[in-house]
Amino acid sequence: MEQIKPQDAQFLYTETDDNFNHITLLLNFDGASEKSGGALDFENLKLFFQKKLKHHPVYCHRLVRLPAELDYPYWIVDELFEPDAHFSISPLPAPGMWPELRAATCDLHSQAMDMNRPLWDVTIFSDVNCNGEIKGGFTVAVRLHHVAVDGIGLLKILANMAMPLSEADDELDNEISDDNAMMSWTNLAGRALKNRFRHTVNLAGTLLKGTSVVAPTARRFLKTKPSERMRVHPTRFNSSVGGDKIFDVINVDLKALSAMRCLYSGATVNDVVLAVCSGALRRYLQAHNELTSTPVVAWIPVNARSVASTGERDSGNNLSAFTAPIYTNIADPVARLAKIVAATQSGKGGSSAAGLLLNVTKCLPATEQYLFSRVINATSAASSTCNLFVSNVPGPAHSVHIAGHRLESLAGLPPLGEGMGLFIATPSYNGRLYFNVISTAAILPDIEFFMTCLQDSFAELQSVMKA
Repeated sequence: MEQIKPQDAQFLYTETDDNFNHITLLLNFDGASEKSGGALDFENLKLFFQKKLKHHPVYCHRLVRLPAELDYPYWIVDELFEPDAHFSISPLPAPGMWPELRAATCDLHSQAMDMNRPLWDVTIFSDVNCNGEIKGGFTVAVRLHHVAVDGIGLLKILANMAMPLSEADDELDNEISDDNAMMSWTNLAGRALKNRFRHTVNLAGTLLKGTSVVAPTARRFLKTKPSERMRVHPTRFNSSVGGDKIFDVINVDLKALSAMRCLYSGATVNDVVLAVCSGALRRYLQAHNELTSTPVVAWIPVNARSVASTGERDSGNNLSAFTAPIYTNIADPVARLAKIVAATQSGKGGSSAAGLLLNVTKCLPATEQYLFSRVINATSAASSTCNLFVSNVPGPAHSVHIAGHRLESLAGLPPLGEGMGLFIATPSYNGRLYFNVISTAAILPDIEFFMTCLQDSFAELQSVMKA
């Protein structure tokens, strides 16, 4: 029995009836393995993923919530757990190209997970003809709820999948223990009282420490002319998020993108990613007569794990974040990058208001966390702080094989927040960086045009490099 962390609970409490907080990882494979004789061995694939997912605590555990959210939920062993029930195979409709795969992915990502069982599932799409040069490939879609894992944790799972099966994988069959005996209401009530006191003390300490951030920020704000203060101008992306999820992805050469750092001293790969996104947003909004003189503001998650936090069972979420304007109001791409570099350097280090807010929510007692999350949803408060999410998480640097199959490419679909209807996730793999765009059909009806804007923005920075 393990209790979830306050930050994990945010992804549970902010779910709505048609906007769900799970992450979908797409693993695209180029044809069948040599050992399979040219045919997809579904049973072998299923067994492999079962053995690898057993490393994660969520594998055979389900969530139990307390009445009135008096304390944070617990992971307990699911006594009815059947691994096979979490797997399915689905042939893509002909011709099995990207439009069919994208439609199947959007449909899967838009569906709720069963909250009464372990919060993961694996769908294998067969007859996929767009994963490389070889036809008849397949795609594995792994869904895990955000309450159990964040982007860094998901890539740790991917790294483990890329390792050959070991004796440790087989031995895990005997490690699943039933500790549900501790789930007496008397025990839970006592824990709830202790946890409320502990969280209250931690919250007070966090707020006291936060004065070192709030005070200087307040002074800078008061000294800044009203005309120069950063404002968040609502965009079409700050609309209510429905269930009609839409997704697309392009990839670019990571070495070429990394080389663009030389366009401005101190620029990082993440800064260049933001510059590409900024250029795309500028093009898109301008084409729709929605570009304003106020820059679009991005919410940028940051891994808050310590260097020592490298264990296989590092589960749940450990994130900080900062917000930064990405200067869609500047036409010149180099000048835009320069301003982005200054903005991200100012926001890093946990000293931003966004970082402080996340640290505060990590300390809230459960009831207050639940009420806070509902207020955030009801008011779309996140939209007053930023316009979109942009997350850059590095993946495997070299080509990997999973269950004997070569991984051709990957993609990731994170959840959207209420009033935050655009997420650009940029994982990397084998020398490529993938711009994954997640939105809804109502907010981004012409997503193909947006992907063109991303390509054009990248090409614009390339042309500056060559000039």
